[in-house]
This record gives sequence, C-alpha cells and structure tokens, in this order.
Amino acid sequence: MPSKNKIDQRLKEYIKEHLSKGYSKKAVKHVLVNHGYDENYVDKLTGKYSELQFIKKYSIIVSLLFTILFFSFNLIELRETQITGYATTISTSNEGCCTPICQQTSKNECYGNFISDEKCSGIEECNVGCCIDKEGYCLANYLHGNCISSYGTNRNRDCSDIVFCRNITDKSYASRLYSIKGKKGAGVPALKPAADYYNSSFNIRYYLYDKANILSVVAELRDSEQLVDSITLYDDGLHNDGTENDNTYGNNWLSSKIKDFDGFKRLDVDILLKYSDGTKQSASKVQSIIVLNNNKCLPIYAEWSNSSGRKGIIFAAHNYDTSSDGYQIFETDVENFLDTLFSTGKFSSNKEEFNIYRFDQSLSYSNIQALTSSVSGHCPSYSNKKDLIVLLDINEDYCIQESLGVVRTNPQAIFYKNITNAEINNTFADFCSFVLTPKKLADEIIAFAAPPKIVFYTPDNISYDTSVVNVSFGISALNYPVNYSLFLDDSIVSEKTLSEDGTESVVLDLANGTNVVFVESVDKNSNSAFAQLLLNVTLQ
Repeated sequence: MPSKNKIDQRLKEYIKEHLSKGYSKKAVKHVLVNHGYDENYVDKLTGKYSELQFIKKYSIIVSLLFTILFFSFNLIELRETQITGYATTISTSNEGCCTPICQQTSKNECYGNFISDEKCSGIEECNVGCCIDKEGYCLANYLHGNCISSYGTNRNRDCSDIVFCRNITDKSYASRLYSIKGKKGAGVPALKPAADYYNSSFNIRYYLYDKANILSVVAELRDSEQLVDSITLYDDGLHNDGTENDNTYGNNWLSSKIKDFDGFKRLDVDILLKYSDGTKQSASKVQSIIVLNNNKCLPIYAEWSNSSGRKGIIFAAHNYDTSSDGYQIFETDVENFLDTLFSTGKFSSNKEEFNIYRFDQSLSYSNIQALTSSVSGHCPSYSNKKDLIVLLDINEDYCIQESLGVVRTNPQAIFYKNITNAEINNTFADFCSFVLTPKKLADEIIAFAAPPKIVFYTPDNISYDTSVVNVSFGISALNYPVNYSLFLDDSIVSEKTLSEDGTESVVLDLANGTNVVFVESVDKNSNSAFAQLLLNVTLQ
C-alpha cells in the first residue's frame, strides 16, 4: 500500500515550487481548491511555506549580524569587558518554539501552539522518530507531537530498528492480529521484490510470533503446486533476516535455480516449520513472486494476476535515454507516480482490480504505434480497450492523449480529487483530464491572476475641433465577469459589467484643451487593469 502521506507530500512540493517562483498564495490556493482540494488544508500548507520562508530569512539576517559583530569586536581593543560565548539568535521576549512546524519563530508568525522562551530542540513534541499510527503503519521521521495528536505511538528511534516495523509495514496491525488463530506457527511473510528478472535475487522473510522449540524454517517455491526449489530461512542476522533472534527468519533466493523459460512464471511460497519434538507445520501460499525471462514487462505488485478480467496500467519511458542512469530514474518516477495515484480514494480502494507493469524494453520510442505493438507482444492479456499505457516523458510539460488507451505525461503529477468520482473505465478513457502537471498548474495560476486588457481605438494623435467625441475601446479578459469604469477628468462617466470580449463606445462632452480619459477594469478575481487616453480639443 502506498504511504497515506504521498499525495500530501506531492501537494507540498507543488505549492513550494510555485510560490518560490513568485506566484501568489491566492492564485495557487484558488487553482487547487477549484480542483477539489480542501480549502482549509491548502491554506495550512501555503501558510506553513510562508512561515518557513520567514525562518530562512530570519536565520540569514542573524548569521550576517553575527559575522558583523564578530569582526567588529575583533577590531576593538577589549579592556575590562570579557566576551564569553557567541550569539546565535536575536533574543526577544516574543520568541519561542512554534510546535506545529517545530521551528523558532515569533509568536505572531506561529499558526498554532506556541511555547515562548523555549528552544524546539528541548521540547518533547519536536523529537523526530518513528510513529506507529492507530492503524499500525510505521511512519519514519515523524514529529512526536504530530504523532501523539493523531492517536499514534511514538518511538524516538528509526523505524528500521523496531521489530514491529521491520517485519511488515504493508498491512495494519489489526489485520494481522485477526488472522492469528494460535501463536504456534503463526507468522507474517515478507518478500522483496515482488517481481524481478531471471537470475535476480529475492529476499524471503517470515516473522514468527512464537519461535519456541523451532528446529528449522524452510521456504518452498512451487509452480502450479509442483515444487521447484526450497531454501532454509535463518534468524541469525547473517542471511538478510534483520538482527539475530528478532523472530524474523530470512534468506536470499536466486531465481536462476529454476529451469530456463520464456515469459512470466509465478511461484507460490509455502512455509514449512519443523519443531524439536519432530512435529511439522506448514503455511501454504503465504506469498507469491513473479520471475521474468526474455521479457521486459515487469509486474510491480505482488497481487499481479494473469487474469484477463483485471485492468492493466503499463508504464513506459520516453526521453530517459539522455541520462546514464535512465532506468533507475524511470523506476523511481514510476514508483512516485503510482504512490500518488493510489493515494486517491477510487484507486486505493480498488487496487485489486489492477495489474501494474513497468515496461523496460526501451527508454525512448520512435512513435506510439511502435510502443503499443511492443507492449502487445510482451505484456500478458494486454488490450487497448481495457488497459492504459502511461508514457512518462521527462520533456513533456502536460498530459496528452496520444491514442486510444495511450497517454504521454510529465512524471511529476498530482491528480484532481474528482478522479475518485469517475468509473475506472471512464478514467482511463479521459485520463489526462484528471492529471495536473507543474506546468499546467502554473498556466492555471497565471490565467487566474491575468488582468484584463484594455485597448483604445479612438486616436489620440490629433487635435479635435469639436467638444463631442465618441471614445471607443475594447476589453478582453480571461476571468469574466469584468466591471469597468470610465472617468473623464476624475469624474465617472460610464460603468458597466461585461460577460465577454467586446468593444465599448461612450460619447463624451470634452472641454477646450487636454482632456484625460481613464478606464479601470476589474475581473471576478479582483485583477485590475488601467488605461489612459489624452484627447486634445481646440474649439474656435
């Protein structure tokens, strides 16, 4: 299961990126809220970024001040006064720790609980450690206070050092607890990776709740019930099993031990337990692994099935061949893309409906037809009527529908919340309408903040010999309705609300000499525009 915080993390990255480029908080907030994200939560994220920016600027000022003071004092002859220690912060009575972000701020800059005259490093809430939340998930590098406030259990250690977290993190504690019938022989399997190529290594682990009188733990690998290989698992800390005597038995298994084959091979893993009194106990099909040979369509999740009833998502790469570590970058981008996608409700609650593949045939494709033909020949049960090919292109700014069942998109994407309301078939058919890339977000922010345009058509390079002049101008905008006001020498002559682009004409009674005509327009997002026209009138 992807981390529950993945979509939040991606949102934070988006907000940070676009605010740092100078886009306003109002515009960023509007676009994200308009696409279904909670207004209060977006407010919180944009506020937190502003706090962090303040802290960074504050720290720079303090560092500069310290440097200036340090060199100044070295230039002055010190007589009776002896300086001890160094100033690291500017001390004010209003300074303390802002616990929601665990940063030193002033009280006015803290949105949430504030502890005055205290360093964050000395406050328990700001200790960073491993949080085991109320569902049993282990969350690394988590603030103590945020963990406790969410009814979790905090440990001031790395999650990898906690047996509970190290043994398995893809199921909640409750789910595991209910599956235990009796402690003897009961355990939890773990296997990495879920799928890999022939000649690769798989790490097989089995956590026993009670290891009393255990003589041996053996993993048996079966192909359609037929035994193809077996491997002994150990709890000695020497066989990639964690630490010694932590109840986790493990070992690495090489897929080259099975006979050569072409295509896909799914192997079920059985666990055989032998006790010192001679009795045996077994657990059938605790997990399965996928081995590929002469094939580059790699299943990503252990739940993979060759069933034609499942929908498939196949990730392919484009323009990744410009880097020497293109395959590694592509693999990471696929994982991040999937984590974000499966953090949305519709996908996270229907994960069993999908087969997910990473297509490693090439890092770039000459055309879409070549890609679909190659996928069709390698990925099992592929059909463009039910499956989706996602071509990750690091040079693409947007998401583009290339053909039926094929999209090309920038890998750094988040998804509109309304993706959870659509049926999966409809989502695949119109996938790009749910994708928000950084460039598309920037475009929408700019569109939101773009002011109206005002163009005068009445010439101003002549001298009029009449006091009655018809002033003509056009207004165009991206965010209707638009209200405009026309002023003649500081007096309002005309006001109107427009719902579309158009040309306006107003008859003015001008005075002899120079007349100042001024038009102000304001769109629905409060973006303003101004234009001025000087009309010279010479009356006989």
